[in-house]
Amino acid sequence: MDQRRISDWTLLTGTSVELRQQGHSVCRGYVDAVTDDGTILWLQTLTQGRRLFEKAEFYEVWASEERTGFHYKVTNSDLQ
Repeated sequence: MDQRRISDWTLLTGTSVELRQQGHSVCRGYVDAVTDDGTILWLQTLTQGRRLFEKAEFYEVWASEERTGFHYKVTNSDLQ
């Protein structure tokens, strides 16, 4: 399944995602909640429980499912 980077975190509640930081996978899980401004999200993971992540710490959210309103950022790796 192809994954796409989601730039607008406000639309992610309830979505299954992979969190990456500087190109490395950090964890996977379901987005439990997101702040109104989309700068912080809470991810529910199977192994680590509920965790908070801030966009300012260079985290990226990647999703394989498509939803209306998702804003994708296409990177060079998406074009290969």
